[in-house]
Amino acid sequence: MISRWFQSTFQSLQNPQYRTLWMGTTVAFLAFMMSSIVQSIVAFDLTGKNGAVGVVALGQGLATIVISPFGGVIADRVSKRRLVLIGQTIIGLNFLTVGILIVTDSITILTLASSTFVMGAVFSFIGPARQAWIGELVSGDEMGNAIAMQQVGMTLTRVIGPLLTAALVAIAFIGTGGAYLFMSGMFGYVIFTLTQLPGTKARPSGGKSILGDFKLGFSHIASRPRLALLVPLFMGVIMFGFSYQVVLPGLLENELGHDAEDMGLLFFAGALSGLVVTLVVASKASGPNAWRMMFAGAIVLGVSLGLTALSATFWQAMVMMFIAGAGSSAFQLLNNSLIMQNADQAYYGRVMSLTMMAWGMNGLVGFPIGLAADAFGERETIFVLALLVVAVTTVAMMIHVSLNRRSASQPAPLPTLAGGD
Repeated sequence: MISRWFQSTFQSLQNPQYRTLWMGTTVAFLAFMMSSIVQSIVAFDLTGKNGAVGVVALGQGLATIVISPFGGVIADRVSKRRLVLIGQTIIGLNFLTVGILIVTDSITILTLASSTFVMGAVFSFIGPARQAWIGELVSGDEMGNAIAMQQVGMTLTRVIGPLLTAALVAIAFIGTGGAYLFMSGMFGYVIFTLTQLPGTKARPSGGKSILGDFKLGFSHIASRPRLALLVPLFMGVIMFGFSYQVVLPGLLENELGHDAEDMGLLFFAGALSGLVVTLVVASKASGPNAWRMMFAGAIVLGVSLGLTALSATFWQAMVMMFIAGAGSSAFQLLNNSLIMQNADQAYYGRVMSLTMMAWGMNGLVGFPIGLAADAFGERETIFVLALLVVAVTTVAMMIHVSLNRRSASQPAPLPTLAGGD
């Protein structure tokens, strides 16, 4: 039984090319996870304001929301290997620059926000390209599992990232600057894995221009009701359900009596449960209950965030983050898998670029959410975000039920009789 579970859970990793891509992607995700924690610590330490953390997140959000739709078009047009290789190199150099600025006491909120803008711009291209690349390396029943395995890798980095970040920042001669330098070095391995993969060919575009291809991507989503439901659902849950991270340093210091650096422990608690859930759900990503489990994950995320806002102690908040991590991981894994299963391969880049916009929106609302937390309190802000997650998910569930009823009411096509007339 164990061997059967292992084989079904890690099915796509038996593909050597996908396995190589997965290993490099996982290391890149680890660096991204570390950066989201370190940049929040640096921003809060520089100013002591939640708004400053939001400003830094705003840089990445602006870049992602403006560029990612066109990044998906480019991903469907050019060699994905070359695009990802160039992008990962730029991000590695970006981390190197920030690390040097911190070590030399030259870092400012503006330069930190500029670095997140660069990262958001680059990720707007390589994110859709990497996701679409998976669709070229695997096919058929492996597709859902391959997307699930990417989520497993991402969740694994959420377990390792906070611990590694906390360890590096806690060492006096390393600190936040040394953490950035370490993240820069990690991209050396990422780039090496990409050189081990064969080149990918550009696909012929469906439109005469980038704008034409962009419109075709929207038309493709609009023509498929379930795809048109999955994409905005992802945007809503990510935008509201993950923005609490902007407020977390202030919640720790102003409400729970802990240092902002302890947010790594909360991230670790959520990542640990998320890893377990993704391993359980990975083999079910293409199953008949995928939709129900996806909605359940989003509801669990919203409810646990609401209870986090009501937590009286740090340890209560950690328990709630443990539950939130399970819900958020299940939602992301199943939503992304269902999106890929409901889209045509020729549109993978464009469709996934719109899900990338969710992370841009998440960064975009970070600044006003930080200001709201400064004005009304961290607890109140997180509780409102939790209510919004539950509301968005409830509306999506109602639409999904309506689509199912509509499909069930449509008459089945008449069978074709052999022998013609």
